[in-house]
Amino acid sequence: MDTLTRRRAPETTRAEIIEKALEVAAEVGAMGFTLDAVAARTSVSKGALLHHFPTKLALLEGLTDHLADMFCEAVLTEAARDPQPYGRQARAYLRVTINDAVTACDVSIGRAMLVACAIEPSLRTRWSDGIKKVKAEDPTDPVGADDALLLRLVADGLWMSDLFGVHDVSPAQRQALLSLLTPGHILMEAA
Repeated sequence: MDTLTRRRAPETTRAEIIEKALEVAAEVGAMGFTLDAVAARTSVSKGALLHHFPTKLALLEGLTDHLADMFCEAVLTEAARDPQPYGRQARAYLRVTINDAVTACDVSIGRAMLVACAIEPSLRTRWSDGIKKVKAEDPTDPVGADDALLLRLVADGLWMSDLFGVHDVSPAQRQALLSLLTPGHILMEAA
C-alpha cells in the first residue's frame, strides 16, 4: 500500500483531535490542557495536530465550535419532533438539557466547555454566537419571550448544577421539571 492509500482524510484526523481534546479538557481541567497532552492521546504526531490546529487557541476554537454544533444539532432534532411551532426551540433546549445532562459524557462535554472558556474568555462569545440558531425561532411577543428565556435559564441552571455536583437531581425529578415547564403550563400560544 503506498503512502497516499494509507493517508487519512483530514476530517477524520480533525475529529480524532477534537475528541481527544474533549477528554483532556474534561479530565485535567484548564491547567493541564496543553497541545502536548492532546497530542499524546491521539494516533497522530504533534506535527499533524499543529497542521490542523496551529495554536492552542485554534484548538480551543475548534473544540468550542464542535460543542456548539453538537448541542445545536440535538436541540434542532428535538424541536423538529414538536408539533407546536410556538416556542418549540426553547422547549427543545430544555428537553435536551434535562434528558442528556444525566450522562457522564455530557458532564464531560460541559466541563470541556468550561475549561475552554477559562483558558480563553473570548470563547464565551464564540459559544454564544454558535448557539444563536437554536434561539432564532423563539417567540418575540413579551410573554412568550420571557417564557422562552425562563426555560433556557432553568436548563442552563440544571446543566451547571450537574457540572459542579451542586444538586442531585434524579431522573424522576428531571421529568417532573419537564412536565411542569412545558405544554399546558408555559410557552403555549394564546388561543
